[in-house]
Amino acid sequence: MNKEELFEEVLRELIAWYDQQRPGPGREPERYVVCAGLAVLERMKASYPLRQEDYITPKNQVRTSGPLIREILARFGETRNYASEGGRTTRGTRTAADSLVERLNNCACRDQLAALDPNDRGDIVHGLQGWLAEKVKEYFNQQRLEVEVDLSKPGPQIVGDILAAAAERKMAGAVAQHLVGAKLALRYPHLVIENYSYTTADQQLNRPGDFVVGDTVFHVTVAPMPAVLEKCASNLRNGYRPLLLTPESRLAAARQMAESLGIEKSTGIFPLESFVGQNVEEMAEFGKEKLAEQMRNLLLKYNERVAEAETNRALLIDVPANLGGNSDD
Repeated sequence: MNKEELFEEVLRELIAWYDQQRPGPGREPERYVVCAGLAVLERMKASYPLRQEDYITPKNQVRTSGPLIREILARFGETRNYASEGGRTTRGTRTAADSLVERLNNCACRDQLAALDPNDRGDIVHGLQGWLAEKVKEYFNQQRLEVEVDLSKPGPQIVGDILAAAAERKMAGAVAQHLVGAKLALRYPHLVIENYSYTTADQQLNRPGDFVVGDTVFHVTVAPMPAVLEKCASNLRNGYRPLLLTPESRLAAARQMAESLGIEKSTGIFPLESFVGQNVEEMAEFGKEKLAEQMRNLLLKYNERVAEAETNRALLIDVPANLGGNSDD
């Protein structure tokens, strides 16, 4: 059995162990399980078969810690804070670690693994930790978007903060579209505001833009390009009133593109943050207490629409505690 075959054999053991740790069908194991796996594998570099003293401290804890897990994950480009204690203080970590060690020590290729020089075994361990690191990345990619809502700020600035948080996770475009959809749905509850996935192209559904209210077509984009202005020109030719919403920082570029098509005076181009945030301020009657209520309503409506239209649950926003209640209300 060569090194690649050995890796595949041990990886099968790791995957079987991981699946064994799932709390239910289709559910991912808790974070402490992944921490236990990463820490045990780290000890495997220096010692194999593993003895209890290799991975358990005299105080009967798994030899893991927050810094250790951060260091391992950083090797794979994952620098977000996954587990501050690295699973060290969680009771189940020891059980998970023992279970993995039993599998590793009794796998079919035990003798070949034991005969490897430390460098070759290190290469195999690196590959196994990489598999677990991918699980960590999947974990983060499935987490709801966390935002801070500072109620001392004006509504447009709060919306700007939400878009900035979304941009860090490279999902500002989708968040912007659904925030505008949520705002329109709240503002006009008697109307049906269309709700499609962010990745659904307008042409696929033969629709003139992202939303249509009355004879106005709304286009939402965080990165205006000539193509969206050409859609606005097409809207005008077809009797619609186009309205382009884009972040304030991109207004000048959008207006310049509109000028190049000669539609700058017939196309509304407005800051997205103000379009959503100002309306929330108005519904809150410009009061701080009601602003919290209205921001909460906006985010709940946003989540409702995202849940209807999107398969990517990472687009859901975790409603901040200072808006009251929890995000699952």
